[in-house]
Amino acid sequence: MITFKNIKISKQVFEGDLPIPVLYFEDESGKDWYTLRDQEWKGKNCFIAVDQNDFVTTWSENPNFLTLCEGVSVYEVTPKKLPVDIGEQTYRYRNGKFIKVEPLATDVAEQKKNALLTQAAAAIVPLQDAVDIEDATDKELASLQAWKKFRVALNRLDLSTAPDIVWPEVPGDVA
Repeated sequence: MITFKNIKISKQVFEGDLPIPVLYFEDESGKDWYTLRDQEWKGKNCFIAVDQNDFVTTWSENPNFLTLCEGVSVYEVTPKKLPVDIGEQTYRYRNGKFIKVEPLATDVAEQKKNALLTQAAAAIVPLQDAVDIEDATDKELASLQAWKKFRVALNRLDLSTAPDIVWPEVPGDVA
């Protein structure tokens, strides 16, 4: 199994007609990534790249498709050990084991709030434009009022009570 720890860029070479240089990597013991990959990879296992805090930053069934950068470590793992939800969840990798990282409820609430604020802004802008040019219908005025009240309510939420937050209702069709 390939282990390639604490990698760094060993050289950058312009090859052929490529507009950017090809990056070559070596690990903390001076092993070249491409030599190691070509000599030891048998085509059966997956690869993960892990940052200095043990977070899995990228994974691939083929090491040629890993996103590498300085400071990460690369580990070859069997497909059966790779979590099925690796693409949707955050994991750490320590001592050969995957550890699922559950987000804090306040972080999830902050993400939801930000998404709802973005939705509100997208709804408010064209309605406000209609008001600004004095061409708003009664329905548009009512909708604008509802979206602005919604946005104010979102900004008044106490996210420290997550997950027990009573979210304001997203405005629907305002008559």
